[in-house]
Amino acid sequence: MRTLIALVFAFIALSAAAHSQPSATVACSQLKGRYQCDQAAFVRALSTAKTVAVETQPFDRNGQRELAELVTHLGKTPAAADADLIFRLEKLDPEDGVYYGPNDRGLAALRVYSSGPQGTRGPLIWVETFVGQPDTPWPTVVYRIIQQLKSDAK
Repeated sequence: MRTLIALVFAFIALSAAAHSQPSATVACSQLKGRYQCDQAAFVRALSTAKTVAVETQPFDRNGQRELAELVTHLGKTPAAADADLIFRLEKLDPEDGVYYGPNDRGLAALRVYSSGPQGTRGPLIWVETFVGQPDTPWPTVVYRIIQQLKSDAK
């Protein structure tokens, strides 16, 4: 009986959350460990956004600056909190600890989230992944992933 009551409350909470979020913000799903995102929904969300917050993981002052420049290039206002969208640049961990030669792997991901309650990250709406050689300098990775996002945001 407790389980049934808990399920009913969970269903009500999920229904309320689904009605409070526009359907365009739920644009990514994960399939076999890879994200599949709706580019049209991402472009719509980006076009309606007025403010964008930027984050880097791990913290990277130059990456923060480059993302802020991207935000202004897109015609949006950079925001520290309570932004319409959140751009989060993450350095990806290598799949294994040993690198044997020329083979591309994921080096960085630029994830775009809609805003959630009280300035938290909401649903994931886009994932841009940069794939390259593991010895690629980080500033180059940041530059290239931003160029990819600019291309995909059109």
